Amino acid sequence: MPSKTDTNGDSASLKKRKREPKDDSAQAQQKKHRRKTEQEKADALNGEGANQTSHTDDTSLQPINGHSGLPGVSSQSQWKVQPPMGGRMLNIDPVFSPDEKFLIITYNTSIQVFSTESSLPIRRIPIPLTETDSENATTPAHIVATSLSKTQGAYIWVACSDGRIWNINWRLGTGSDTPFTITSSNLVDMSVDAIDLPNSKIDVLLVLQNTSPTSAQVVAHTRESLLEGKGEGLLLHSFDQSPQMLRFAASGRLIVAATKTALHIGYFKASKVASIDTLKFDFHSFDLPDIISCLDVHPVLKDKKLIRADVVVGCARGAIYLYNDVLSGIAERTLQPTKLHWHRRAVHSVKLSRDGNYLISGGAETVLVLWQIDAGRTETLPHLSATIENITISPRGASYAVHLDDNSTMVLSTAEMKPTMYVSGIQSLVLEETPSKESLVRRVWRSADEISAPVVATSNPRNPSQMFLCVGNGQQATQGAGTTVSAPLVQVFDLASFQGVSKHAIARTSSTEANITRDGQPIMEPTATSLSFSKDGKWLASIDEWQPPERDTAAFLTGSKTVAEAARQRKEIYLKFWEVHEDNSLELVTRVNEAHHTDLPQAIFDVASDPVSSRFATIGNDGVVRFWSTQYRIRDGLAVKGHDGEPLRSWHCSRAVTLPVREKQEDLVEETRKVFRSGAVAYSEDGSILFAAYRVSTEGLVVAIDTQTGTIRDVISGIIRGEVRSIQSMGSCLILLSEDIAVYDTVSDELLYSYKLKDTSLAAKRLTQLAVNHQSRTFALAAPIPHPRQDKLKKGARSELTVFSLDDQEPQLVQQFPHLITSVLAAPGSSGFVVVDSAAQIWAVTDAVEQPLILKPMDHMTMDDTVETQPVQDALVLQDEEVSDEEMEDADPMEVDDDDHAAVVAQQHVVQAFNVAPTFALAPLDGSFSQLAAMWCAKPTSSE
Repeated sequence: MPSKTDTNGDSASLKKRKREPKDDSAQAQQKKHRRKTEQEKADALNGEGANQTSHTDDTSLQPINGHSGLPGVSSQSQWKVQPPMGGRMLNIDPVFSPDEKFLIITYNTSIQVFSTESSLPIRRIPIPLTETDSENATTPAHIVATSLSKTQGAYIWVACSDGRIWNINWRLGTGSDTPFTITSSNLVDMSVDAIDLPNSKIDVLLVLQNTSPTSAQVVAHTRESLLEGKGEGLLLHSFDQSPQMLRFAASGRLIVAATKTALHIGYFKASKVASIDTLKFDFHSFDLPDIISCLDVHPVLKDKKLIRADVVVGCARGAIYLYNDVLSGIAERTLQPTKLHWHRRAVHSVKLSRDGNYLISGGAETVLVLWQIDAGRTETLPHLSATIENITISPRGASYAVHLDDNSTMVLSTAEMKPTMYVSGIQSLVLEETPSKESLVRRVWRSADEISAPVVATSNPRNPSQMFLCVGNGQQATQGAGTTVSAPLVQVFDLASFQGVSKHAIARTSSTEANITRDGQPIMEPTATSLSFSKDGKWLASIDEWQPPERDTAAFLTGSKTVAEAARQRKEIYLKFWEVHEDNSLELVTRVNEAHHTDLPQAIFDVASDPVSSRFATIGNDGVVRFWSTQYRIRDGLAVKGHDGEPLRSWHCSRAVTLPVREKQEDLVEETRKVFRSGAVAYSEDGSILFAAYRVSTEGLVVAIDTQTGTIRDVISGIIRGEVRSIQSMGSCLILLSEDIAVYDTVSDELLYSYKLKDTSLAAKRLTQLAVNHQSRTFALAAPIPHPRQDKLKKGARSELTVFSLDDQEPQLVQQFPHLITSVLAAPGSSGFVVVDSAAQIWAVTDAVEQPLILKPMDHMTMDDTVETQPVQDALVLQDEEVSDEEMEDADPMEVDDDDHAAVVAQQHVVQAFNVAPTFALAPLDGSFSQLAAMWCAKPTSSE
């Protein structure tokens, strides 16, 4: 995807400001720690001071096409972006391999193969979807269907909405770069079955395509016709209704196409198929009493003839209709379905068992329902982690693959209903390519259609390969209603195995209860807004908030209060301290209700951990910085001990420091309630100073607080422009993110450089994020790219990542990403950064000066049962050289050539060859081998 720059050469999200020159005079040295006036710093920030050093255009931000075909990587840059990993599992049925040893899962940007025995990823096959211009596109291209080949079990068919079809060898990972193209550019679904011809058995692909908003066609294709470039296919059926889904079964003798409220069933009467061109189906259609959300077909063949077909349909209001022997019913005009109703809301998936005696269904209730058709009884597997989106029955019928909308898939044994495999990806909020099945029925609420807040994420210092992310109970529960997003859980994601390890509730949840009111409104869950680990990784501080919907606060209105004010008055804000055990389990030690409270609940803007001790600091809307430390629990004068005999601790506020900006507003209490405030805190690297950035109305200050005494050491004004979003400390410098990104040297007391962020929407400002890497002395800025025609960050929105070095005002990397960046953090133990985007993908941004760090790729992994033994070439076989007796006798046993000495390599050098990356990264094997070979093969240096 090519990068884009403005005509002036700047990046898409930044405008460079000029730097104030450094004064090295004696007078300047005497004023080293003296505060500048607000006007002086404002002038420096605006580039209006005297004696400015102008910069030419060649130093401006200029994204250039470059490395690996990724957008915006300069060929001269020392930084590079590795290919993404992970992604979002689409609402497409998982596919079992014919031997049930592997499970093929369709992601938004790839096809991934997993072992059903170990749950480990085997292969990732990227699907090169068209990078549509987000400024002009209405619906980006996306995968609509995946189906296993019925004639070659090592191949799968993948269909894209823009008319491209791939035939991919999932064992070898080949075929993704050579798609077929059909004439339709609006595919809705695809189904594949095998048809017996006189001399062969071939795959026939049926595609359901939109020809207009209210009409559709069912068209047949074969591999041979696609190879010949016949993209128009063979038209089998057309109808004037909006299509939903398609099924092709019974060895190519039965077609079931669903529209919104009708079924179109076609069957092939002839016993043999002479050629594909002679395919002709008799179609019949009938209406259903509800909106169709899913369907399945169970055909019965005898002597290659279709004698019976059962069709089951799940509907948007929870009903399931089972049509037994639908062909006889159509012929006799006596269609009488059996109605089953257990689900409260839409049925997201329904399947008939291999023998046709059971139904399996699931939906938003997070319950897997098994129906005994003859007995009329139901069994349930309740309390799954999220909405059930897809169900697949294995070829032998011994397992169920269940895809949940929290980006996870599990395989359950049919005998014991216990999981035998579990795969979990990043479970943060994403914008789906297709609308949820809950939207088929008009609700009194609407789901969020944009991402308006970043994903809170951090890494565990005790185990750097593990990320902690704040997530919700699946997409449906996370989106909530309107712009409100729920995230009451913490997901532990292991970058080494690239799997979700566990999830913990850090706020009140209702994932397995009836989470809707009598009026049909969703019950909103709290949102975790901040996470911070102590330096040793043994403590975790979290902040979560919950505010009742305005519709529920009308009963609390008094006087002249508005509904919004009544809702804010009942807002719940909790500061929690958790003990983190070795197995990543969290134990709540202390909960502080409204840690920053005046006459109203006050928001907590930020929490920071001390880099040298187990201590935290918070800043709130009340303009107070509070320090939090541990103390022993005392009962009757004695320390309370736990089960392990160790004294128990609790957390308390050890010191509170009032920021000077608050004193000016004390006489305006009523007015300040309406004033927007913001703040952030950061410790210095040695933990001696806490920097607090705080802004009220038009005044903003950065306050340096002595962490030992609580005294204010310095107050810096004039470098905050607009809302404070983040502040970080690196060496003697402060990096402040507001409406500008500014680097300020606290020792020389000068603004080193700054960049102005281009004007964007409120949601885009919230998604602008800052991350620092102390090891490489660099920091990364992630910002959404402004869209010329819309303010909301909907599907198709993109972000830009800019990497700066503390020692150089020119960016080291300007990179545009095809999706929104929802989180960015420093890669522990390395000089790079880890990026999470709105497609649930993880990117590694690394410094190429050292050895490249890449997330362990799956693209070139080989499955054990596909490895073929190659014949060994004689030229590559090492043969022992024959030595004559005379040569043996003439040889001096004490004569040794210097080149034959065994190399002596220090142990630490060997360790360094493999310890070039954190545990979640894997350096290229050829690089490590070259280093080791150089150690042992190098000739000893001469002692002369």
